[in-house]
Amino acid sequence: MSRTSIIKTKIGVHWKNSVAIGVSSPSSPRHPKLIELDPNIPLNDYISKICDDWKIPRSNSIHFALRYDDTHKFVTEQNRSQIPTGQVFYLSLSHEDEVQDIIKYLSSNDYHRYDSIALERLKLAGEDETFALEFVEQKGLDYLLKLFIHDEKSNNYENFTSNLLRSLHNIMINQQAINWDNLQSIDTIIDQLISGINYSKVPRSHSSSAMMILYSIINHESKYSTKIIQTLEITHLLVYCSKQHDMETQYYALALINIIMSKGNQILRSSLLTAMSNTVVAIRLRELVQSIINSDEHSNNDSFTSLDTITLSTRHLSRSSLIQQLCLLQRFYLNELYTDAMNTLPDRYDTKYRDMISELRRSAFDTDLLLSEQSCQDLNARVSSVSMNETITNPRRVEALQRDYERLGFQDLREPIKDFQIIPSGILSLQNLFYFCIHQKNDFIRFVLENSCKTLQQQCPLVKSAIEITQILCTLFSIGVEPNRHQIHKDYFLLFYIISSFFEQAFVRCLLLFNKTWKEMRACDVDFQVVSSVVYQQISQSLDDISLTNSSTIILNKTLTSSSTNQIISSPINKSILNTSLTSVTLQRFTFDYFSERLNTNNYKDICKRRDEKELKREETIMKLPIVETLKERLRPHVESLTRQARLKTMKKGQIFMTIESRPGAKKTKNRLMYWQLLDNEKHVQCSESSTSTTIKENNSSSTSLTRTMISIENIKDVQCNIDQSRSGSFTNQERVPKLPRHSNAHTSVTIILQNDTTYTLLCENDYDMSCWSDGYNILLHKEMDSFYTREDMESLLNLLCQLQILELDSPLITLPQYQLSVPSRLPPIRPLSST
Repeated sequence: MSRTSIIKTKIGVHWKNSVAIGVSSPSSPRHPKLIELDPNIPLNDYISKICDDWKIPRSNSIHFALRYDDTHKFVTEQNRSQIPTGQVFYLSLSHEDEVQDIIKYLSSNDYHRYDSIALERLKLAGEDETFALEFVEQKGLDYLLKLFIHDEKSNNYENFTSNLLRSLHNIMINQQAINWDNLQSIDTIIDQLISGINYSKVPRSHSSSAMMILYSIINHESKYSTKIIQTLEITHLLVYCSKQHDMETQYYALALINIIMSKGNQILRSSLLTAMSNTVVAIRLRELVQSIINSDEHSNNDSFTSLDTITLSTRHLSRSSLIQQLCLLQRFYLNELYTDAMNTLPDRYDTKYRDMISELRRSAFDTDLLLSEQSCQDLNARVSSVSMNETITNPRRVEALQRDYERLGFQDLREPIKDFQIIPSGILSLQNLFYFCIHQKNDFIRFVLENSCKTLQQQCPLVKSAIEITQILCTLFSIGVEPNRHQIHKDYFLLFYIISSFFEQAFVRCLLLFNKTWKEMRACDVDFQVVSSVVYQQISQSLDDISLTNSSTIILNKTLTSSSTNQIISSPINKSILNTSLTSVTLQRFTFDYFSERLNTNNYKDICKRRDEKELKREETIMKLPIVETLKERLRPHVESLTRQARLKTMKKGQIFMTIESRPGAKKTKNRLMYWQLLDNEKHVQCSESSTSTTIKENNSSSTSLTRTMISIENIKDVQCNIDQSRSGSFTNQERVPKLPRHSNAHTSVTIILQNDTTYTLLCENDYDMSCWSDGYNILLHKEMDSFYTREDMESLLNLLCQLQILELDSPLITLPQYQLSVPSRLPPIRPLSST
């Protein structure tokens, strides 16, 4: 009979004087204890033993419980199975007695004397769900709410301590019996909290707790949510995001703004655009982001946490939590800033957009002399007019303008504005192209003139590329997509806080990248989508390289490889230097120059290499599936037969080798070029002297030349492969050996040993010839083919046949893993480049 094994958990228990449990301080010290918890023994038995050892006067141990030393949560019979080994606890009143003890303080008339002690204990215990339910059941919330409204004459926040607000929040988010709507006088409390935040009446120590309560009410979709959303002012909430506030206040200020944006109407979202466009607010947010990046807490030590679970405890707040709120806020801001332009078609009669197009042409070609004294707007209106009389009046001028529009890459030469009537991108692509023309005029002119020298098919179309880059950036930055508070957002959105007009600058840099990749791929007009897919990967990879999630790891790896790892870790001075360098280099990564550098690094060649590696890895994964392995075993005999036929075919074709003939008892050997060939009957091998061979005689003795020799396969005793000693390691390790020049001193050879001990040594030019002929002789002698190249050829042929079998299956008998197929990148045929 097998004995059931019982897993015991080892824990530590200590006495905590800072937590009042109604027991006087001991005269003798109460030393910590190490206990093994048996799941079959009740928890009260262990508590009773601890009380006896510590000489606690209470006789009934049911009034005591164990609480976690870090979270202060209670241990019960229901949750004791979740206790990890090595956890530390302290002895406290049970949750029932703790509730009664705290309520006794709260119900006291002289509450000023006790509220600091009671609320401190209530704040710690309120995070435990068991305690919260008991507290609500014992009507503890009634006493707690009286502290908000006890002084009707002086309505000020000095009566609202941080512990009071935090205790109310912790109780409400843990209980399930009631919600915010069922609390008495909650509307009065909400009005006081909103008024305090909007008019900065809340002390700095209380602001985070006040915002936590308002956030919880909105998050639980209370009936007071609409009132809070419409009354809270985003401008005042952004004030709490400055550096002088603590991380908790910054986090809940951002969380309140984001939840208002997600549940508010368009008017509220427009107010965010106005507020964040303020110069003072932009500077504060930039300083906040820079302080986050410069902080000593690196992102590789942070674990991204769900935004709603963070509200359960401030201890869960981390640097990455604040980053996620900032990224979410930036998502809302970008949507308000660019979504309308992305989804709006340009009006063909709007002079604003027509002037933009005219400025594009004028900046590229400087046609002031052509325009004479007429304005761009007037001439553009005349060219675009549907009146045939005006068109005929100035045919040369119209032809010149259309030629300029064609060199700019427009498709509709009569009304170029129609090229931007594509959604998504809309007028946003025209605005971006106009930004390129105004702010980087030299690069704009170089782009246009460089492509104007090429044929029409080889030109990189400026307008079409601008529309494509705008769509790519809108996709990567999720513009037009409703932000989700419950998902993790890429932290490269912090770039928008640090770099002014980052979207427009990124557009210009990526448009230049498109032209560069176009030239590297030697693309033409039919390759536009292929180039676009490559550029998309280049931009996406560059943004991922900038993110804080990857930056610390990459920098640390580079630092460790540049110097000795032991020296860095051993010295405390080097540790501080390493942390300082990580911080400074991380800040440098959040610059536009580094973004441009990453775009150049992720070139077309690297993109193709990564795609090939991904495809090879996918094929290797497929070939290792059990069903494919079974198919391989079925095809292996056929593949082996094909390999045998190939080796024998090589021997039948014949080959010239430098041959060394050695006979037993003879004092001389013959070294000469001979032609070796297997006969069609596969029973004899003939060797004949080559027409260019010469007889090398030892001791200057004469000999007659051998014209032809027939060697019977039955007369062959053994075949051996010999490799030069200096290269023997390569062959035994199953690696390819570089091809040797003919007649070199280092040789790979095949030695044929006959029954009469006569040997013929065939000196091969490389190890592949040696393996082919040695395998062929082994086949004829009914032995196994054991060379490296045989195994390599068989494996390649086997994989090829398996792939063909999979493609030819009529029914899907083999279930393969699903992969998202990317747009294939191809190298176009080499075309002559036009001179630029």
